[in-house]
Amino acid sequence: MECEHAFKSNVRIIVRPLIDFWGYGFGGNGGIDIFGNHEGYLILVQCKNYTTAKVSVDEIRAFEGMMLRYPKNTTIGIYVIFVMDGYSRLAIERAESSKLNLLLTNMSNMHQDILNYFSKKLYNNSEKENYIIEGIIYKTKEIIRAMNENHKRKIDVLKEKVDAIIENQKKFERKIEIN
Repeated sequence: MECEHAFKSNVRIIVRPLIDFWGYGFGGNGGIDIFGNHEGYLILVQCKNYTTAKVSVDEIRAFEGMMLRYPKNTTIGIYVIFVMDGYSRLAIERAESSKLNLLLTNMSNMHQDILNYFSKKLYNNSEKENYIIEGIIYKTKEIIRAMNENHKRKIDVLKEKVDAIIENQKKFERKIEIN
């Protein structure tokens, strides 16, 4: 039990700079160990200090069940274990095919895995978003081009008026000289 507590404390230390920390989960096995927030996403962290056994697909399903208590599109579940090869093949396949935002990681790679996951899931624009952004950029360029053309026409009109004023001023000055 003391080893489990030390493991969870170490996970908290590593996770804390990556998320806005809210608190610790309570209760025994199966509960959420760390709650937090990252850019509007609820972060749920489950810690397992397995050193010999592998995390089973049933444990991943149970974690998904816990995650389903929260909004699906704005919740990220992070399952952390101690050893690098601590997930069964079926557990990995289940997580990879999950409709939920779910990351499996281990103590050694956790920091970088979380950064990579956030970068991939939260910061990359989808094709639809890129299409919308490109459309906005195109329309903005068209508006700027039209404004520049309109501005050029107005400058040309002003130049004509200034030229007419200068010409009239010259005529007026000539009339004054004659008189």
